[in-house]
Amino acid sequence: MPISALGIYIHAFFLSLSLGLPLVIGALLYKWWRSGDEDCFRLAKMTTAVLALNFTLGAITGTLVEFGLVQGWPGSIFVIATFGLVPLSLELVAFAAEIVFLLWFVISLGKVKPKYSLALICIYFVFAAISGVLITAVNSWLNVPWGTGGVASSIYPFLPEYGPTVVDPQAFFKVKLALINGILAQGYPAQIIQDPNVARSIGLTLTDPSVALSSPYALASAIHNVTAGTIVGVTIALASFGYKFCRTGSQKYYKAIRVILPLLLIMVVLQPTLFGDMMGKAVATYDPTKFALMEGAKNDVVNPILGFLSYGDPNHPILGFATFRNLTESLRGTTLGQLAWTVVPGYDPGAAGSLDLAAVSLTDLTRAESNMSFVNLAYYIKIVWGVVDLVSVLMLTVLVFNLPLLSRSIRRRLEPFGKRRVVMLFCVMLAIASISASSLGWAVREVGRKPWTVYGLIHPEDVVTPVPLDATVMVAFVGVFVTMAIAGVYGMYVLAVRPSRFGRSSGKREGS
Repeated sequence: MPISALGIYIHAFFLSLSLGLPLVIGALLYKWWRSGDEDCFRLAKMTTAVLALNFTLGAITGTLVEFGLVQGWPGSIFVIATFGLVPLSLELVAFAAEIVFLLWFVISLGKVKPKYSLALICIYFVFAAISGVLITAVNSWLNVPWGTGGVASSIYPFLPEYGPTVVDPQAFFKVKLALINGILAQGYPAQIIQDPNVARSIGLTLTDPSVALSSPYALASAIHNVTAGTIVGVTIALASFGYKFCRTGSQKYYKAIRVILPLLLIMVVLQPTLFGDMMGKAVATYDPTKFALMEGAKNDVVNPILGFLSYGDPNHPILGFATFRNLTESLRGTTLGQLAWTVVPGYDPGAAGSLDLAAVSLTDLTRAESNMSFVNLAYYIKIVWGVVDLVSVLMLTVLVFNLPLLSRSIRRRLEPFGKRRVVMLFCVMLAIASISASSLGWAVREVGRKPWTVYGLIHPEDVVTPVPLDATVMVAFVGVFVTMAIAGVYGMYVLAVRPSRFGRSSGKREGS
């Protein structure tokens, strides 16, 4: 798990730049197109060089992460081959389109009219965002298994129904029984799912392979996550320009900050007020245990503000784990076998059939509740960093643009520190805050859904490989992976500080 998390976070860093840098380049190109400012064109070319290297690193780390998921977590092939089939297939198409349009843009930059270059980088961004949306859709299904109807709630009565039932409930229960019987028989179930004989005995599990794309939880997640990644990428570029402005005093970096800042301001304001609100409501509705972990709710909590924001009703309580346990007691005396027989008449549940259904649910609740301290703390630290992000972008906007009264008053108070230092400070704080908030948000998302990989179906230990790995091999792999990432970041730094090595000035505004 820690190695998988490390790989995902490293890949997410490059992925965020792949989302954020196109907006930076597009804003600079638009300014160059409309004003003829050659500084903006040169900075756009330099940022393009960084984006090209970053995209390569993102593709490499993403490939390693995907291979790692299949090799280290082979049981995940069940999701990849069912609910993830359509989203991941479409993501491959989107990724191929990213390559085509990015190459087209890099090769033609400075050789075609600015409006064509601007169109190409915008199209690239659209496909990059689509890739993010599709990947998020698969991850969202692991959090909220849309399309399984009441399958999950039959084992966990505190869960809602998850949309239309486009799965075969009989097949789903056969999968669950096969996993549990695998654990009881040999201590691990990961290879059970991949056994052709088991697959044939289970049969088809899904009638609509695109259902993951229709999930309201996936929609909220996609908007929230893609925006968060884009903000991270833009703030890293902004911090770089702020640092160069502080070190050199060159006005071209200050102009770049002015060009980028309006886009960033819009995203940072919309993220918590609109997109974050959508995400919070989706978690409260479809992921009640995670919501309870986020709010530290061992017992029911009545908070008028949270009740109104989450449910539209200030008197609506946040259900706690005590209530979840009480609801689970309704299953007492029913075995997993009896539940299976109501769905799959005559099917032999094996040794798993004797397990008490309430005991299965309560065991999972206890394991989930053990994460409460971490999830609650991480969630509220994320909120703090989000506030720092918002305050920093507002302060930077006031400083950079001449707003009546505010700018003059704040500048007078900050003048002793020096304008260049203060601008750099807020640019760097924006990057730190956005990276921290995004990283903690993803940790809350992933840890919060544990111990389930999929509610009522697959647990993490159900999909991890039982094959032991030599410690030396693991250390070597992590070392190579981290070294490659560090070397890649250094390479991007070199391209950024030595832009003269990448292309020449346009000389004129073609087609202006």
